[in-house]
Amino acid sequence: MTEPLGARIRRLRTDRGWTQRELAEPGYDRGFLAKVETGSRPPSEEMLAYLARRLGLTVDELRFGRPHGIADELRAALDEGYRDLEQGRIAVAEERFASVARQAAGYRLDDVECYARFCRAEVKWQLFDVSGAQKDLEHAEELAEAAPPWLRAMIVHRWSGCRYLSGDAGTAIARVEEALQAPDLDPDAELCLLSALIHPLMEMGGLHRAERAALDGVRLTRVASRPDFVARFHRQASQVWQAIGQPERAEQDLIEACRLFASVGFDRDAARCRWARGYLLRRLGRLEEARSELTAARDQLAAIGSEEGVAGATVELAEVRLRQGAPAEAASLVAEVWPLLARDVEGLAEATGLRGQIAQAQGDLETATRLLREAAEIQTGASLHGAALSTALRLGDVLRQRGHVDEAIEAYRRGLDSAAGTEG
Repeated sequence: MTEPLGARIRRLRTDRGWTQRELAEPGYDRGFLAKVETGSRPPSEEMLAYLARRLGLTVDELRFGRPHGIADELRAALDEGYRDLEQGRIAVAEERFASVARQAAGYRLDDVECYARFCRAEVKWQLFDVSGAQKDLEHAEELAEAAPPWLRAMIVHRWSGCRYLSGDAGTAIARVEEALQAPDLDPDAELCLLSALIHPLMEMGGLHRAERAALDGVRLTRVASRPDFVARFHRQASQVWQAIGQPERAEQDLIEACRLFASVGFDRDAARCRWARGYLLRRLGRLEEARSELTAARDQLAAIGSEEGVAGATVELAEVRLRQGAPAEAASLVAEVWPLLARDVEGLAEATGLRGQIAQAQGDLETATRLLREAAEIQTGASLHGAALSTALRLGDVLRQRGHVDEAIEAYRRGLDSAAGTEG
């Protein structure tokens, strides 16, 4: 039961061994304080500020019964819970987040409660509950006005990620670009938002815009204070460096990101960097290294309970095994994570297309055609122009193998139409 304000003032006074006159004077008389303590008269704002000063408290500590320093203690508890989450102690983290949320609500600490709500959304994100994460992020955003700039930016970052995974890349990008116009962004917040832009822009064919975001982010890494935000930027920017023909820079960014995440105990994100490096190594043709890195990333993400990470790393590993001449193993790997992929439009399209490539490698061109068409439809519907172009080219090649020249030409034309939606 909430302690009435008057009773709280009386308790704090008697804890100090003071009489009513000793607390009230010289600003107020003893009789008026007695009425405040019994609840028969509410204190004015001026009297509340006076009593708080006399008691060595802030006005809100007195008004809401907050123990001195409780806000910092609760923020530290959330920081620790976030490390628990990153290291796979999901139940411990979830319990801590719920406890802090209750306390913060009781003490009217809106900024802390907002952080706790965000952390609860992060649990859903790690469990690959995209719709649940988005709902919790929107719940956190109700209190975002009280939150620091970095937290507001991270809420937008994750919300846009949920929309992107749901196949709504345009809305994801628009939301981040709107947030970048806020007047009170600090370097950490701006870096966080630029990081959120890069992957959706790349997948929609916006390479030039993604490169501008990456170059702006490089400048901010010199002044940002949060190592996890700097690490997250390096991981995202590596995609740009790879796309513009700087694979060595991309690999160095991923290595640095992994180091920074490990330095703050963010094991989940460090493992995701290994996943990203495995993808890069595959693209560079270093298949055995890619296989080793992706296997390690998948196993680490599984141990931590990151289902989204497990799905993505496994699909990448399957593509490596296909290129290494093991289509049956590749098919088995995709089948392992297929139930998870319905939650991620990009991942579902990638895996569907990969199944088409596996069917092609096994000589089943009819199945390959069907699966590649399905993948292209998903990618086109989600405005994933670059991926849709690649899939259309593969589909056209399969149709040519089957002797369906007119259909192959139509597939190539659709690919070009998709490419027309990208930047020049």
